[in-house]
Amino acid sequence: MVQLERNLLMDLEDAGSRAQFLIRDRDPQCTGTFDALMADADVKIVTTGIQIPQMDSLMERWIQTCGAELLDRPLI
Repeated sequence: MVQLERNLLMDLEDAGSRAQFLIRDRDPQCTGTFDALMADADVKIVTTGIQIPQMDSLMERWIQTCGAELLDRPLI
């Protein structure tokens, strides 16, 4: 999983962009190595609340709406 995040950070850097925040849940798959990698890239990690499963669905819906509103419409 850490290799995937490294690739993502490198791809963002190549595109001339950078992430400022990472919203994630408290999944045990996100290890200390992952947090250290994001801290080295100056990405602030924001974790979802404890025992609030609705927060994941709310964030997923928000991201879906942003994608539909911002990416599905061509700018002329």
